[in-house]
Amino acid sequence: MNDSNVHNSIVINGETVVPEELGRDGLLLLQPKDCYKLDTASVLLAWFASCFVRQGKPCEMLELGSGTGGVSLLASARCKNAHIDGVELVELPYQTFCANIALNHLESRIAAYNADLRELPAEIKNKAYDVVFMNPPFYDGTRGSVTDTARKSEHEAKARFAEQGALEDFIKAQSLRTRTSGGYAVMCISSDRVPECFSLFESYKLTPVRLLTVHANPSKDAFLALIACKKGAPKAEFKVLPPLYINEEFSSKLSRRATHIYEEEHTDCFI
Repeated sequence: MNDSNVHNSIVINGETVVPEELGRDGLLLLQPKDCYKLDTASVLLAWFASCFVRQGKPCEMLELGSGTGGVSLLASARCKNAHIDGVELVELPYQTFCANIALNHLESRIAAYNADLRELPAEIKNKAYDVVFMNPPFYDGTRGSVTDTARKSEHEAKARFAEQGALEDFIKAQSLRTRTSGGYAVMCISSDRVPECFSLFESYKLTPVRLLTVHANPSKDAFLALIACKKGAPKAEFKVLPPLYINEEFSSKLSRRATHIYEEEHTDCFI
């Protein structure tokens, strides 16, 4: 994603924001300074969630905790056959999400909802989704120092820490909205929380089917995990996918696999 000075700025909540290029399908992204920024986890989640979409047939997707909408935008570029609903509780990122949808003329393919995932609106509660994806808060409020939390903006802190719902709230909502028999629940999470996730999956009738660990390079421990579950498929086969290394060993150069994810056409499918 590159900064761009050629695009017209837009005022959001009194701040002048210049759209940035997402690097896929000419999409642009507005990111106010106080909002959680699109990062490696965001890009990988969009890719991974898209890997569970069957191309060529209509697909309903739901993102829980959408922030400014960057992940949903990227997923829409990878899955032209998908309609995406996105839920964001905090007002500023929600306003920005709406602006990003309008900026990219995606009103017919993406809808934003300002709601608490613990009390979803009827429009969402009345639907079952083929893929429900999310990047829940990495920290539960007991992790990370008070100083670190205070240093962050209010909006970023709410995105990183579980002030708007604990991990269990996210997984419960994800399970309820994933279509039984054939629907996929997809998430990215800090690698040290994988055991907690697997325990919650069992409680909410989600069967893990794919696990992908993400490492800075082959010498580093995983810092992120991408997980996919099926709803209503207790005997589904579980596979640990080959690890994803972002960079080559002893180099800042992107690995071949990471380059494919970031720069090439979407061809991956894990169904």
